[in-house]
Amino acid sequence: MKTSGEEPTRALTTADLCHSCPARAVIETVMVQGRSVLWCAEHFTLFENALKALGTTIGVDERRREPILQKTPAGG
Repeated sequence: MKTSGEEPTRALTTADLCHSCPARAVIETVMVQGRSVLWCAEHFTLFENALKALGTTIGVDERRREPILQKTPAGG
């Protein structure tokens, strides 16, 4: 799949959730119409071929990014 060729405009955060499930998004795709869609790694892999056929580009791909560690309360 083609990438936008530009640096990502933003980093995805834990608040960014997959379009198809409540998992954390690690990929943002941009449809031909300009609409962006967020994906977890599992759903992106599942729909990757269909997205390619639609001419979708990858705007942000954080699959190889270090995992975000959840902060735990002190003393817990």
